[in-house]
Amino acid sequence: MKIIFLDIDGVLNCKTSRSRCGKYVGIDDGKLSTIKRVADATGGKIVLVSTWKQSWQKLEKDKFKQDDLADYLDKKFKRHGLEVYDKTSDSLNGMYFSRGESILDFIYRNKVTGYVILDDFQYDYDGCGLTDNLVKTNNATGLTPENAARAIKILNGV
Repeated sequence: MKIIFLDIDGVLNCKTSRSRCGKYVGIDDGKLSTIKRVADATGGKIVLVSTWKQSWQKLEKDKFKQDDLADYLDKKFKRHGLEVYDKTSDSLNGMYFSRGESILDFIYRNKVTGYVILDDFQYDYDGCGLTDNLVKTNNATGLTPENAARAIKILNGV
């Protein structure tokens, strides 16, 4: 299974974004079209690493627990023919994960055959050995077609 580890802020929105979800910057439709191109070209499933994941629920029976931000995310993705497959975990057995560790944990626990990380921040990706699979966006522009082309190459092993 191919995975697109996705951050939201600085990837699917940027400094010029006009879309809003309450008091928060929303998700740009153009950026969603770009991430859809990556998902369609690779068969990659989207896994949230963003702070937007906090109340997002994977199971339909648990969707009532979501906050407005998670509901907004689901609706925006659905309008573009996308869905979030899962989210990384923040902890295991009382031990908290860094962002890089949460990605390694997801890879370890699932049958991941390839992955790409779309994020506008470096976090601890170097220390976790994940940098080769990172496509770092600029928070001023968010996800660009060039970023998408690189993500497709990484996921398709080109």
